[in-house]
Amino acid sequence: MKARLLSGILLAALLAACGGKKAVQADAAAAVAAPCPFVYVYAPGNYIIDIAGGSEVVLDPAAQEFELFCSPGEARAALKAAVAVGSLPAGDWRVYRLDGGLDDLAQKSAANRYTLKRMAQVVDWVTENS
Repeated sequence: MKARLLSGILLAALLAACGGKKAVQADAAAAVAAPCPFVYVYAPGNYIIDIAGGSEVVLDPAAQEFELFCSPGEARAALKAAVAVGSLPAGDWRVYRLDGGLDDLAQKSAANRYTLKRMAQVVDWVTENS
C-alpha cells in the first residue's frame, strides 16, 4: 500500500515537473516572438535632409536589401559591424524608424535576419543618444 502511494506521489510530481517545463518553454518562445513596437533600419544619411524638408522618403526592397531591427541600438551595432568587415562602405549612414511593425514589414531570412519585404516610409531619424 505504501509502495502504491509513493509511486502515485512520484508520478504526480513527475507530471507536474514536465508540465511546468513545457509552460516555461512556451513562455520563452512567446517572449522571443513578441512583436517590436517600432522597426528600425540603417540607410544613407542624406535622407535626413529630405525628411526634415517634409518630403516622403520610401525605402524599396527591390532597389536595395534593408535589414530590420527592433531597436536603434541593434541597428547601430549591425551598421558598425558591416562597415568594419567591409560589407558596407564607410560613409554617412544613419538609423531611421519606419512606419509599420515587424509583422507587416519584415520577412525572415534563413540566416535568422529580418529584411524589408515591401516598400516602407521612413518616419524619422534616430539620434546617436537614442
